[in-house]
Formats: sequence, structure tokens, C-alpha cells
Amino acid sequence: MPRYIYKAKKGPDTVAEGELDAASRNAALAALDRMGYTPVWVHEKEMARTKKSRMLHLGRISSRDISVFTRQLASLTKSGVPILRSLSTLVDQTENPTLRKIVADIENTVRDGNMVSEAMAKYPSVFPQVYLSMVRAGESAGVLDTMLVRLADALESEDDLRRKVQSATAYPALIVAVGAITVFVLLAFFLPRVTALFKDSRMLPLPTKILMGISDFFSGNWYWIVIVGLLLFAVFRKLIAMESGRSFVDFVKLHLPLVGKPMQEADIARFARTLSLLIQAGIPLDKGLTLAANTIRNTIMRGELEKVRSQTVVQGLQLSTGLKQARYFPPLVANMAGVGEESGRLDESFAEVASFYEKDVDQRTKLATSLLEPVLILVVGAVVGLIVAAMLLPIFQLSTTL
Repeated sequence: MPRYIYKAKKGPDTVAEGELDAASRNAALAALDRMGYTPVWVHEKEMARTKKSRMLHLGRISSRDISVFTRQLASLTKSGVPILRSLSTLVDQTENPTLRKIVADIENTVRDGNMVSEAMAKYPSVFPQVYLSMVRAGESAGVLDTMLVRLADALESEDDLRRKVQSATAYPALIVAVGAITVFVLLAFFLPRVTALFKDSRMLPLPTKILMGISDFFSGNWYWIVIVGLLLFAVFRKLIAMESGRSFVDFVKLHLPLVGKPMQEADIARFARTLSLLIQAGIPLDKGLTLAANTIRNTIMRGELEKVRSQTVVQGLQLSTGLKQARYFPPLVANMAGVGEESGRLDESFAEVASFYEKDVDQRTKLATSLLEPVLILVVGAVVGLIVAAMLLPIFQLSTTL
């Protein structure tokens, strides 16, 4: 007899997960009903395992893919297209093969009589809790199309924000990487051939002697340098996987010149936009604060919000009171929260906070990029220029003695 795994509710607060034997999926649903459970989802165990294994071997789903899918689903449902037909249409239109299979499975699950949120809940790595909470709220209130539009707007803003922050860090990092590789290749492979011509000369300029010593070290130990570099990279990856290591890296990020502030403000904007959406959806502030805090990538800032939740909101105090004490959250955030609490429009206040910091991130990333690019190009150019000059000095010296 097939074995089924399930997730079901019993009452407003109890959620259960487990396994049961049944002749069919309908029989499993009937068994859960007799037990007093309301099924969230039910899958045959082997089928679920096979499906999960297959998903692991397919391509990655980007945030851009989810953003496009949400916008398309929002447009279809807003136009009055039934949800099943909308999902069927998106199965054909979705380009990412992994997401296409997931959308097809969501369509089949909904066709079996389940809610869209229940079908999406099977893929927590694709549809996070904030996303599911918004969809559930839309289904409960009968405004799924409106919630999907808001989700699509938020995801597109998040995508735009991510690109801006990446633009402030990616190109400078590329310049540094290319410069480092160029210097390494010059010192390890090119210079030994050139400097071999001057090995017998005793009157070499000091810069050339220093360069030859460095070149000899690199050419004789380049493989060890590569191995040590890879080991250090692996150790770094291991450290940031640990909570203490990750916290240290996040602390450094917050205090980086030029790019630290945009990264901090991007997290604030992300948090404020998400909390605004959750409040609009009717999610309780306590739960909404937890979900919104989880969208913040910096662990230190996330920890500050957890303190705000546990020390103020859970205790029945105002959110603005806790935000005033939170590090890395400017007074503007607390002041706007206070205005929202007084007016009863906390969602609008946080939406304004998000808009303000999204614009500020845009300005700061443009400034950081405009300042970092020429400086790094000059530094890399100067280092390469010094190496070339040290190579040419003996030639000039030799030509003057002839």
C-alpha cells in the first residue's frame, strides 16, 4: 500500500506533519478528515522524494525568474483569468525549466482542489514565508490578484535594489581581480625571462633588484601561492558559514567606506517594504516583524530587529520605541514608525521609508561607483607602471653607458 506524507491543520493554531498508509491520495485525504485534520498538502512519499531529487539536479531559479512569474500571474488574475488557466498559461511561457516544472506541479495540485498557497508551500526554497503569507492573505480575503500585484511590485523593487548594490561592488572588485592577476602573471612568468638578461649585471638599479627578488620568489613558488590562496579561500568560506564568522563579516560590511552605507540602507529598504506589505495583508505585527526581519541579509541588523520584537512588540510596547534603540537603524525609521502608529497608517509610513532609502541607495551607489572606479584604475595602473618602469631602468642605464 502506498505511503503518503502530509501537512495538516487542526484548529487555528495547531499544524501537524506526518505519514500514513492509504490506497490512494483521496483515501489519505479521507483518513485525515476522519482524524479531524484540514489538509494543507498530501503527497505520495516516493513520488515526493523523486520530485525533490529531480529538482536538485535542475538549474537554479533566480529572484528575477520569481519576479517575472509573479508579475505574469498578477497580470492574468487581475484581468479576470481563472487561476487554473493562468497557471496553465504560465507553464508554457516560463523559460526556466526548473520553475516550469514547479509551476506545472502547482497547477496539478490546485486542480486537485488545493489552494495556491498550499501548492507553493511545497517549495519553500522558491517561495519564502513572506511570499506565502501574502498569497494566503489574498486567498482568505478574496483579493489574490491585488496581493500578487503588490508582491510583484515589491519583488521588482528588490531586484532593482540588488542590482544597484551589486553595481557598486562588482565592477571595482573586477578591476582589483584583473589587476592582481596581471601583476601575478607578470611577476611569475613574464619577468623571469626579461630579467634573465640582466642577471650578470652588478650595477642594476635598486628598484630592478627588488623586482627581480620578488619575481624569483613568485616564479619559484607560484604553485604554493595558488595552493595557499585556495586554502585561505576555503577557510574563509568555512568561517562565514559559522555564526560568529558571518557576524564578523557583516560587521565589516557595515563599516566599509563608500559601499557600507548603501548595503545598510538597502537592507533597511528591504525590511520596510516587506513589513509594509505584510501589514497591508493583515498579518499581525509580531509575526510580520519576524518575517520582514528575515529578509535582511546582514545578521547584525537582523539581530537588532529581533531585540526590538522581543523587548517591545511582544511586551505590548510600540514598535517605534524599540526602533529608537536599534543600532544601524537611523532615527528616520523610528520617527516614521511613530507617525504611522499615531495615524493608524503604519503600512504607509514604512512604504515611505522604503521609497526614501531606495532612492538614497541609488544616489550612494552612483557616487561610490564614480569615485571607486577611477581610483582603482589609477592604483592598478600605477602598480603595473612601476613594474614596467623597473624592467626598463636597466635598459635605459645600459643605453646611456654606450
